[in-house]
Amino acid sequence: MVRILLLIYSWVLLIMGILGLIPGLNLGTEPVWHALLKVILGIVGIWASMVKKKEG
Repeated sequence: MVRILLLIYSWVLLIMGILGLIPGLNLGTEPVWHALLKVILGIVGIWASMVKKKEG
């Protein structure tokens, strides 16, 4: 359940970051570093939710 929530939240964060980097959309204003941070955290969250934990 936690992995599914992390995956959904990470995708939303990634999409928000990508949309924040496109200047012509006028969906909102935010600094470039903030949008890049959202993209990076979204990618890390997706990766973390997809990796299987090793047992042993």
